[in-house]
Amino acid sequence: MKTVILYASIVSVLTTVASAQNANIIWQTPLTISGTSDVSLDGALVGTWAPGDDAYNPDSLPVNGVTFNAYGSGPFNSFVSTSGINDHYNGMHAPSTLDANYNTILQSIVYSYGSTISLTWGGMTAGNTYELEFWVNDGRNSVTAERSETLTGGANTSAALAYGTGPSGTGPGQFILGTFVADGTGTETLAINAAGGADIGASAQINLMQLRDITPVPEPSTLAFLGAGFGMMVLGFRRKNRSI
Repeated sequence: MKTVILYASIVSVLTTVASAQNANIIWQTPLTISGTSDVSLDGALVGTWAPGDDAYNPDSLPVNGVTFNAYGSGPFNSFVSTSGINDHYNGMHAPSTLDANYNTILQSIVYSYGSTISLTWGGMTAGNTYELEFWVNDGRNSVTAERSETLTGGANTSAALAYGTGPSGTGPGQFILGTFVADGTGTETLAINAAGGADIGASAQINLMQLRDITPVPEPSTLAFLGAGFGMMVLGFRRKNRSI
């Protein structure tokens, strides 16, 4: 019986750890890249990444007040694990927004020779709510614009993000926001699955990423109420002890 209980406990722990790296990300609708307001300022910044962008020195090119680091900041500086990333490229078509910095850093990528990339990062606080923002851009021509990719976090997969928009395919790509609650391990896994078209094969890619902590902060009035309640409880215990 003890053996059965021990086995069940081990399975439970392993199951928890396995699922812990795959919190369900709630995805919003992908939006076409348009300007600096694309870059979310929700909550507090946790980390950014402008992969493959060391050629343009993105660390000196902030967008909407956010600096995207070529070698990653926060949890994106040292991933728990990665797979599928094979190379980088600095020649994507600039999306032609009104911000030169934004246009520049969106021209670089890391990519896969195949259709998938997987990233796992850690360093998050269990129970906190996070917002992940992800960009893909490759509006070089109508052929490359046939590509798209979806993002998966836990049980949820996003709608397809277009690499290039517009009738000629030379328009800007898209970005997407997703939110999730970090589990006990403080880790998350993102799977990127790309699709090709009639004229070109699939090639998963990443242009930019940012992670923000959007955990609600209690209002001062709420904290004051809780503090008052705790004080009354302590006072009640003291009176009870004196009466004894």
